[in-house]
Amino acid sequence: MTLAREVAWRVWKPYRSNRLLSAIRRGNVPVDFRDLPYYRPNLLQVNDSAKATILGIADMVSRGTFPFLGYAPADLGFPPSWDRDFVSGYAWERLPAAQVRPVVRHNGSDVKVPWELSRLQFLPVLVKAHLLSRDEAYRNAAKVLLTDWIENNPVGVGVNWTMAMESALRGMSLCFTLSLLQPLRPDEQDWGRAVTRSIWEHLLYTEASLEFSHIVRSNHYLANIVGLLCMTLFLEGPGISRRRDAYQSRVQDEIFRQVREDGGDYEASLGYHVLVQQMFTSAFLLLHAAGCTPRPDFTHRLRNMHGFLAAMADGKGCVPHVGDCDDGRTELWLDDLQQMLHTPLEQRNSLRIRSLLGFSNALFAISDKGVADDLPWYGLEIRPAAAHRPPSALFRASGMAVARREQTEIVFCALPDGIQGRGSHTHNDKLSIVARIGEHELFCDCGTCFYTRDVARRNAYRSTAKHNTVMIDAQEQNTINPDRRFAFSLGNEAVVTPIEVQESESETRLSASHFGYCRLGVEHNRNVCVSSQGFVVEDSLRGCSEHDFELHWYLPSLWRVTDVRGGTIIIDGPRRVRMAFAAMSPVAMDHGPADISRTYGGAVEKGTAIALRGRAVLPCQIITRVAWE
Repeated sequence: MTLAREVAWRVWKPYRSNRLLSAIRRGNVPVDFRDLPYYRPNLLQVNDSAKATILGIADMVSRGTFPFLGYAPADLGFPPSWDRDFVSGYAWERLPAAQVRPVVRHNGSDVKVPWELSRLQFLPVLVKAHLLSRDEAYRNAAKVLLTDWIENNPVGVGVNWTMAMESALRGMSLCFTLSLLQPLRPDEQDWGRAVTRSIWEHLLYTEASLEFSHIVRSNHYLANIVGLLCMTLFLEGPGISRRRDAYQSRVQDEIFRQVREDGGDYEASLGYHVLVQQMFTSAFLLLHAAGCTPRPDFTHRLRNMHGFLAAMADGKGCVPHVGDCDDGRTELWLDDLQQMLHTPLEQRNSLRIRSLLGFSNALFAISDKGVADDLPWYGLEIRPAAAHRPPSALFRASGMAVARREQTEIVFCALPDGIQGRGSHTHNDKLSIVARIGEHELFCDCGTCFYTRDVARRNAYRSTAKHNTVMIDAQEQNTINPDRRFAFSLGNEAVVTPIEVQESESETRLSASHFGYCRLGVEHNRNVCVSSQGFVVEDSLRGCSEHDFELHWYLPSLWRVTDVRGGTIIIDGPRRVRMAFAAMSPVAMDHGPADISRTYGGAVEKGTAIALRGRAVLPCQIITRVAWE
């Protein structure tokens, strides 16, 4: 039945697309913009630090310097070239979007650069700066940039119209910008009508290019329908009410497809969990602004999403880079803006999410790690939340667990491959862990770096060897096809067992297995015993023949190896850490430099890789003991 519905959809889609595109070509704009109270700014509650950050970003943009999380501020001119990758210098041709093929050129360029610039998420920041300072220059800069974008990117022409996700997110930025500018002045009415026309075109174009499938859907389709919900809520006219009801229902239904019952995103990536959670949270706020009450089941699942992410966050509001992360957002909040303005590139972390955790607190009172910096723009406030966290948090369906014992904290990863086994944004991180001592990450994930700018490097970052787990016979847990056409696919060999948690008075034990090496006759089981002064990792390799093994551990730049003697490594940083290995056969130990990616775009932090290598007749066990003073 699903296949039949998919065939029917693919047959019908071109006709539906042509009908919607014809409505754009007719040029009739039967809608008006309505002043939806999505923002309820209380400017007196915006603190001095937040104000300075917003004004600092607005000053940069006003002089033609554009901020990105993963790149240094880029001097692109005012207004910039909207279809150019400023890193490689490559510019896409201005042809009808259907003729801009392929979009990904594999020539060292990255189409995500013009896409991110053209999401126009800096425009609401400019208007916020105007509201805070009453400086007309910021208001005028927003209007000039938006006018230039519309004039130089006619609907359906150029690289910025090649994906519905981009038109949907950009449509949201247009709505947010025009909303913050309300009421428009008499001399701005013609400009406001031009922007409203563009929002209408974005709505129709997104509908015509919908990234929908009955078989498999991702954050792209979610961005489509959240963007469409946003645009229909901000517009009024014939047929809009029917569309509004449809997208309200679709968005609320979609959370049950893309979010597991325990709150984890089904793409098996914390970076994309952040994006998806922000999209659903924006939809939640939009529905409330429109006077609609979100369904209780939708609200409950969204609350679980916020609870899941709060459990993964450390004391500084950072979550580990598990799986892919491309720094995607629906709006730019203070966490991102502060880093773009003040933090050196190699020290930025796109999964520092204190602002998002602030919404977790304001909406659901479930996190004490968030900040209130962005809440005054939405009429929200921080609520009392319990600071106590339980010793462990298990998310069995999502394949993640967190164990805490005083200063020791372990994030255990046994995620099933994303999107029903297709891979997508999953990494080969089965049974990998992230370890923290207090607020400091001791063993980290290596991150993403980038996607199509260098597919070989992308594949390296999602490989088994780039994670804190065991590799057998130099083989991948899930096969990685080196063909660049498969940069978002993985094999699905590494089926994982559910994580088991055992609590006692003195320790928490986490355990799981994966079967990615069954083709080699090997099963990998990992037990992690967490106590107040450290942890012990027991890796059991089950089988009956001889195999090579490698065990990797990655340290961020805060730590350094200062001594290696026998089977022991001394690591210095915020604490002195002793790491000891024991195995049933001779092993070789070494360490060297490693690149740790915390943002998308190629910037790296210089860390350290520790490797344990050996050959053993199975079954065998490798024990890693980590303790600190």
